[in-house]
Amino acid sequence: MLFSEIKGRSVIGLDTAETLATVTGLAVATSPARIAALRLTAKGPGTLVTWNQIQAVGPDAITVRKADDIRTEADVPTPADKHHDPLGRRALTETGRELGPVENIEFDEATGRIQRLTIAGREIEGERLLGAGSYAVVVAVS
Repeated sequence: MLFSEIKGRSVIGLDTAETLATVTGLAVATSPARIAALRLTAKGPGTLVTWNQIQAVGPDAITVRKADDIRTEADVPTPADKHHDPLGRRALTETGRELGPVENIEFDEATGRIQRLTIAGREIEGERLLGAGSYAVVVAVS
């Protein structure tokens, strides 16, 4: 599944069947490359949901058990702040060569594992992701 397909989707609480938030971005982690959390615009104080709190990524919505699964950055030990969102950031190889901007991310909706990054129209295997920060996304040289 592509991240562009879930951006803007509702996050629904299974306990109340209410819309709790809308997906606005993501945060990634490496080793293995995966989605650590989804960034949200929420009705409450929380701004993200970690991948392990997501019950399902469906064709119309993303589900969590309850509203308390939506957390603030301070409550989450994994890298989930805005600096770990690679979309739109410049991508560099580990040797410093500019590749262009990260346009999209393909991931496994069951596990959150990153399968591919689309960078300036090229597809790069997810396991090549080395890091994402405020300056750039870094990928291993192929």
